[in-house]
Amino acid sequence: MTIDQTPDDGSAGRRRLIEAGATVGPGVRAWLGSNVLIGRDVTIGARAVLAADTLTLGDGVTIGEDCDLRAGTLFLGDATELQASVTVLVADAFEVEGGGRIESGTHVTCRSFQADRLLYLGQGTSVGYGGTTASTSHVVLGARVAIGPHSILNANHPIILGDQVGSGSHLTIWTHGFHFGHRLLDGYPATFAPVRIERNVWLAYHATVLPGVTIGADTIIAAGSVVSRDLPAGVLAGGVPAAVKRTLEPRPPEDEEAHRRVDALLDEWIAELQWKGLGAERTPDGGIDVEGRHRVLLVTEDTCLDAVHAHANAAHRRGFHLLAVDDRPDLRPWTSRSRALFELRSGRLTGGLDEVGHDLRDFLRRNALPCGDQLPFRSLPVEGFARLAALTSKPTTTGNGR
Repeated sequence: MTIDQTPDDGSAGRRRLIEAGATVGPGVRAWLGSNVLIGRDVTIGARAVLAADTLTLGDGVTIGEDCDLRAGTLFLGDATELQASVTVLVADAFEVEGGGRIESGTHVTCRSFQADRLLYLGQGTSVGYGGTTASTSHVVLGARVAIGPHSILNANHPIILGDQVGSGSHLTIWTHGFHFGHRLLDGYPATFAPVRIERNVWLAYHATVLPGVTIGADTIIAAGSVVSRDLPAGVLAGGVPAAVKRTLEPRPPEDEEAHRRVDALLDEWIAELQWKGLGAERTPDGGIDVEGRHRVLLVTEDTCLDAVHAHANAAHRRGFHLLAVDDRPDLRPWTSRSRALFELRSGRLTGGLDEVGHDLRDFLRRNALPCGDQLPFRSLPVEGFARLAALTSKPTTTGNGR
């Protein structure tokens, strides 16, 4: 069933969103087909516009103020967040799996857009820039893809990014290139070709990828490079045009060295918590106590699990989080809504997180140890920044006000 074409100011769709349980801000308008599924705790900000033949908003989805989302199929998975002024115009399907975050001022125009879990599109990113209403304009992004702010994905032809592809700001990926002054029949080429970037590729600040390029897995592209031809897997490449500089040969640290590195990172995290105004200190067993209510412990093979259970069961503990360098399936049954296990090499996260646990998870991400893909990353605010930012914040309206 397609969108009802009967003249309407969007109020009927707005009522349907409210009746489905969404919290809807003033001025929201919607034009919806018959297939609408709204999860729990969905929030739609003021003046947002939604138009879809099929609409699915998972649990905890947040759509910011002044967003304009229009797609044949519009799917936002659990806990996905769209910040203010995101625009989407997608003829077929716009689908973002759970835990995604699309920052303010991002614009998406293409035939289809599919992203796996934990997508991040930085502020001011554009999927578009010419020809992206063509039949070939498809974007497919794997899990944990993170595109830095002010980037351009010119999807005139398909752009396919594998799992854990990441970039700095101002990345540009082009799938077409021509100029009226360099005509085809005068002997100049007009280039139209897809781009494929395989898993675990990092593209540093202001990298440019030209039409038809494939980049192999685990490769790193240096800042300012222009990639004009295919690159193999597992290399460092850079320059204009980009060329292979050397083969990458990472050597994972052994257990003792890995533990030492993680423990040193936790000292840095303590300093960050203190900067945020929280009382954080080391405990005699090498763990971390935060405000006397939250506990973090890096476990080893020698860690006494009876002591872990005793601390975790203390009535005054709001949250207790364990970190293990390697996988510890024996500890997973211990987890609960207030107890989490971070298995750092594999990136597995089991259990629930309190506000301190979320801050730890975000700190680990920023230090190249991301864990879990069910929720967007978030951290505790710094009081000084939060106070100043609040002085210019727009007043908000809660509930289903008009």
